[in-house]
Amino acid sequence: MGHPRLKALLWLIVLAVFVVYVWPTRWRYDHMTMDGNIVLVRMDRFSGDADMLLPDEGWVPVETSVDSTGAAMPAGL
Repeated sequence: MGHPRLKALLWLIVLAVFVVYVWPTRWRYDHMTMDGNIVLVRMDRFSGDADMLLPDEGWVPVETSVDSTGAAMPAGL
């Protein structure tokens, strides 16, 4: 009798792991305007790092600005 419940519980755990780590993929894609051109930007959901896609260079990190206290601020998109 407990075997079907155990199997259902295991499937539920697999589904939960999939939803947490796979379904919301690592990258979130957006765009920004730079010098009048629209540039594709990807943001890492886990670390918060952002990269922009440049035609001749590929993915390059988006520079962050520094506030008055010296702490890095997230890049504005």
